[in-house]
Parts: sequence; structure tokens; C-alpha cells
Amino acid sequence: MISVISRRSLLAGISGLPFASRLAFAQTSEPVRIGVLAPLTGGGGPYGADIVKASKLAADQINAAGGVLGGRKIELFVEDDETNATAAVKAARKLLDIDKVVAITAVWGSAPILAVRPLTLEKNVVLTALGSADEVTEGDTKGLVWRFQARASSWGEPAALAILKGRYKKIGLLQLQNPFVAAMIPSFVETIEKGGAKVISNVEFKPDQPSYRAEIEKVYAAGPEAVFVPGYVNQFTSIAKEIYRGGYKGKVVSLTIAAAAGIDGSSPFIKNVGKEVAEGIEHVQPISPLDRPEYKAFVKAMGAPEGTVFPFAALQFDAINVLAASIEKAKSANPVDFAKQVIQITNGPGTKVATGVEALALVRKGEAVDFTGAGQDIKFDERGELIGRPFLHQVIRDGKDVILGTVGGAA
Repeated sequence: MISVISRRSLLAGISGLPFASRLAFAQTSEPVRIGVLAPLTGGGGPYGADIVKASKLAADQINAAGGVLGGRKIELFVEDDETNATAAVKAARKLLDIDKVVAITAVWGSAPILAVRPLTLEKNVVLTALGSADEVTEGDTKGLVWRFQARASSWGEPAALAILKGRYKKIGLLQLQNPFVAAMIPSFVETIEKGGAKVISNVEFKPDQPSYRAEIEKVYAAGPEAVFVPGYVNQFTSIAKEIYRGGYKGKVVSLTIAAAAGIDGSSPFIKNVGKEVAEGIEHVQPISPLDRPEYKAFVKAMGAPEGTVFPFAALQFDAINVLAASIEKAKSANPVDFAKQVIQITNGPGTKVATGVEALALVRKGEAVDFTGAGQDIKFDERGELIGRPFLHQVIRDGKDVILGTVGGAA
């Protein structure tokens, strides 16, 4: 006698299988599902829309060229992490448990990434991060975590070098309390001291304070010639206004994620503080080499003016492309399988390619590739750390960013 299994019973049985087994069971024509957990609101809000747009650009290009694994499309599931750990966990659970994604990408803030990482590791799903907290790649990541950004501890040296270029000797430090900023402070202080200067005041502030006046008064009481203010745009907007209103003298240096003006002066920071408050503020951040042909092609594809700085979107574009090429090389959408191919795609040796479409064409032929990427020449170490991220040093003049040069570099 032949047993007849109802569709409902069959689906119920599948849902009880381990995640990797469900992937193997899926029909080969089903799309490969990738989560984009982006900061559409909150502190990372100014970057979220571009991150999502870059993700869709990569997926559209890949799908137009035939997709992966014999015609399977890349399907993106976009969620807002609100630059908040609680919201990120809620959104990640939806992506993992309901949308059944094979990877969660684009997670930006340190707190959201560190909150989401245990969930992806438990499900054996790949996590790509745009955030910098050192802890992201520490411990047992099962080879499933890849950081498409410089780690936080490498940010301190370039910021210090930018200040030392101005020959300042007495330095103030007004720092946000969070893991990302905390990780960069030791290398900042060490580099300042090696350069013959000294941190004479060090004050912390919390992210959601109604006012930062007391902290500003305290850091300036020691008479610093320059003050480094690492944090995000929401806090720095208020701090910059308070420094200006208080008539405090000396150079102010921050991070580009907080103080960027943009090439046309249209950034949220400039809109909120005005040109007069922003004048002379310097900022640093790991950035894509703006003169690379691969980056210029990405900027054009994004529909942006030449010279536009995308601090995160270009690397997210690369992340989607690298995942697609890794899936193709593994001949599998099982995260445990294709995660093993990431370094094979990025580190070579092989034919240099800048897009997922180019990489996929060669991988299908059985040829080796060396993915150079739009954001930079993508290379990882064994921990999943991005190697060699350059830092850009800029100053705001007449409400617009002016490039002063590059400083330091990630290792």
C-alpha cells in the first residue's frame, strides 16, 4: 500500500528539520534569501538608505546576469535595525525564523552587531558586518562572520595622526560611551604620546543625554589645543553647537560618521548645525579610495556625482557580490559550505574582478578569481577581518568637505 502524505504534513515535517537540511531540501529554482539588516533610522540613519540601495544594485546586477546555482535569483529581505540592539534582535529573528535567510548582512552599529551575532551563530548563518567593534570577530565565529570594515581598535591611530599634523600638544578627549569608541581609545592615546603630545583631559558622555554642556565644560577646563570627539552624528550635532555657543577655542576633530559635510554640503550634520558652526571641523574615517576605477564605476551606478563619499555602501555592494560568488563556488546555498569559499574568492590567487557578475562568469568556468571590489581591494585574514582599509582626513570649509589626505591604515 502506498502512503499519501498531505502537503501540510510534508511542510510540517520540513519545518522540523535543521536549517541546513531545509536548505538542501529546497527546490533548486527557489531564490537564495539574504537579509539586509540596515540602520534606516537611529544613529546610523544617514547611511541606511545608501546601504540598501547598494545591496539592491548588486542583487539586480547578479540576477540580470543569470543569478547563482543555475538560475536561482538573489532575493533580499530588508529590515531596519534602528541602530539599536533590541530592535536589531527582533528584526534578526524575523529574518532567521520567518524569512529563512542564509546570511544577514549590512549590520552597522556595534551594539546591534554584537546582539545579533549569537543568533546567526546559533543558526549557522553567515553574518557580514559594516560595524567596527573588535568583539565582532573575536571568539569562535565558526568561520561564519566577516567584517567589511576596519576594526575599531585601528581607528584611534589615524585620528591621532590627523591631530598631530596640526602640531597640537595638549589634547582633550570627549568620548561616547560604547564598545566601538572604547576600542579605539588606547591606540589614540598611544599615538598621541608617541607624537610628543599629551591627552590632558578625558571625559565620557552617554548617547542619549539631553545636554552635553557639563561634559564640554569639563574637557575644556584643562585648556586643550585640540579636542577629539568620537561618536555619532546625533550626539556630535548637539556637541558642536554647544562648543560654538560656548566660545571654546581650538581645533575640533571627530569621525566622518559624525561630522561629514559632503561634497555639496547636503549632509544631515551641516543641515542641522549650519556652515558657521561646522567651519574648520576635521574628521577621519576608513574610506574607499576615491580615485579607484572600481569605486568610480560604483558611484556612477548609484547615480551619484563623481567624488561622492560612500563610507559604507560600497563595501555592502562588495559583501553581496562576494557572497554570491562564494555560493556559486561552493555549488551550495548552505551557509556552512559557502562561508568556506569567501577567502578563496577575495584573496586569490586568480583573475582580478571588481563585480559579482565578473566573478560569477569565471567561477562557473571553474576559474580562480581575486575579488578587488568597489570599496577597496577586498582581502581578509583568518579571523574574517578586512585588511588594509585606508583612512581619509577631511576638513569642513564653507559647509563642504575638503580632502586633506590619508592617514594611517587598518591592519
